[in-house]
Amino acid sequence: MSAAHYFDGRSARLHVVDLSTGNGAIHLSGETMRSYPAPETRLAEPFRHTPAVLYFADGARAEVHDPAMRAMLAETLGYRKSWVVRWQEHTAAALAGLALLVGLIASAWHWGIPAAAERLSREVPPAADQALGRNALALLERQGLLRPSRLSEDRIAALAGILQRVQPAAPRIPLRLRVYAAPQLGANALAFPDGTIVLTDEMVRMVMGRDNDFDARAAAALAGVLAHEVGHIEMRHSVRTITRSSLTAALSATLFGDFSAVAAGLPAVLTNMEYSREMELAADDHAARALQANGVPTAPLADLFLHLDERASKLPKFMRQAMSYASSHPGGDARSQRLRKAPGSQTD
Repeated sequence: MSAAHYFDGRSARLHVVDLSTGNGAIHLSGETMRSYPAPETRLAEPFRHTPAVLYFADGARAEVHDPAMRAMLAETLGYRKSWVVRWQEHTAAALAGLALLVGLIASAWHWGIPAAAERLSREVPPAADQALGRNALALLERQGLLRPSRLSEDRIAALAGILQRVQPAAPRIPLRLRVYAAPQLGANALAFPDGTIVLTDEMVRMVMGRDNDFDARAAAALAGVLAHEVGHIEMRHSVRTITRSSLTAALSATLFGDFSAVAAGLPAVLTNMEYSREMELAADDHAARALQANGVPTAPLADLFLHLDERASKLPKFMRQAMSYASSHPGGDARSQRLRKAPGSQTD
């Protein structure tokens, strides 16, 4: 006989009882009197330093704190450890299981999530692109990261003309150019899923140089930048990246808990997003084809990639992170060489 805590399953009240076994049953006496047939009673998987828990057919349960009573209950109820418990108690099997779990998680992270994200992104309706783009742009404006441009109307009109030149004859969605002053973002260009392309004053001024010269070479470099961002929009890289980020967050929450922030900040995710290396190179290829089709040399864009890399390497880390056009893209030297070697590209 051993003291136990009994809960009748109908209220939260704790009943202190004495528990004993005999005649193929579990007997309770004290604040309540009960007898339960052993075949209808289940012993929960035991854990060291925790009470033994008995579940009865009527929804009641009893907690037995006496460790000596655990073996007697197990014998009476014919309890046998599950294969999982036996595996856990076997060192080699436990290590093999751990290795298998790590391998499954790594495979899901490396192959499963990207594949699932690609499949899901194809199911995202165009209306979602519009909403995400508007919300992300509004967020950047509210945060003061994007301010009214200080470039002249003529300069902005010239930039819009460059976009018209390099965009597809029939773009997937209507494209529009917005030019902003963005000191915190620096020389940057951003593509939003609703077809908005943001170009910063700082990018334009850096391309023009100290002489503020909007010559053919500057126009070609900016044409390459805009064509690159058009590539992101045409291939829906924003939506694909958001889908992947959401799945990654969901997997992390499943493994480590705290699901509260998984879906709460998609606009913020978008504005701080870094495309994958493959997406960046795909956008570079799109830019090279667009420049080639319009007779624009790729050398100015290739030189710009090198210049951005050189500038980023001289900045503090927090500024490199803020200047996503430089920090989230593949190495400038590799991209530059790739552009110069693109089939049919003009380099003069």
